[in-house]
Amino acid sequence: MAIARLEIVARRHQRIAAAPFAEFTVVQVRAGCKRIDDGQRRATITAGDYLAVAPGQLLHVENQPAADGPYKAVCLCVDHDLLGTIQTAPGPAPRAWASLPRDASLDQAFAHAERGLADAVPEALSRHRVAELVTAVGLSGFRPHFDRTLPMRERVRLMLAARPAHEWRADEVAQRLATSAATLRRRLADEGSGFRALLQEVRLAHGLALIQGSTKPLQQVAEECGYASPSRFSARFRERFGEPPSGLRD
Repeated sequence: MAIARLEIVARRHQRIAAAPFAEFTVVQVRAGCKRIDDGQRRATITAGDYLAVAPGQLLHVENQPAADGPYKAVCLCVDHDLLGTIQTAPGPAPRAWASLPRDASLDQAFAHAERGLADAVPEALSRHRVAELVTAVGLSGFRPHFDRTLPMRERVRLMLAARPAHEWRADEVAQRLATSAATLRRRLADEGSGFRALLQEVRLAHGLALIQGSTKPLQQVAEECGYASPSRFSARFRERFGEPPSGLRD
């Protein structure tokens, strides 16, 4: 799918350490506020405004409910292959992320892309709507930092993310990438990563999306993330994000 939609509702304050944004993501906050911190910059995105994030970022996130109701936001995530086909207009220097005030063009483009998902429009039309959204984000002042040549760790991440519950092995991934397991491990090490660490990161990122964007029971979430034990999943989740899964649900 060219674009995916995630709706987040939180009735209590959430704090997520180093939340992964694997894809180009545009978030519209609809109630409450979102606070972002990358260790150097901070921003608060209030209801109606937007957050745009380039692929591959880790950001500290806080979701704060409104005084009269829960925090609500909608995230639209654009896959890497599609983003690489969109020609972004010349503009500001690429950045990792930005908070963007709402304006009519961005509101319309976001709503257009979101409606396309709800109406299940054909893939070709969906791509045009995504291009419209990326263009509107650019006109609002954000051009994502984007490397069209994927490093090995990102190629592996995309493969693992397609089936997070699968019992992946390094030799299987290497075969699919037309290389050897030794070469795969060496290239990942050169990029400061490792196969097991990537697999756990992908599974926990998928778990974070399911915990925030669905009402599936913890047992099912754990299974869909490749964990046979909900308690083991919960322990890894808390180690990674600083909150247990229950802390991100009502």
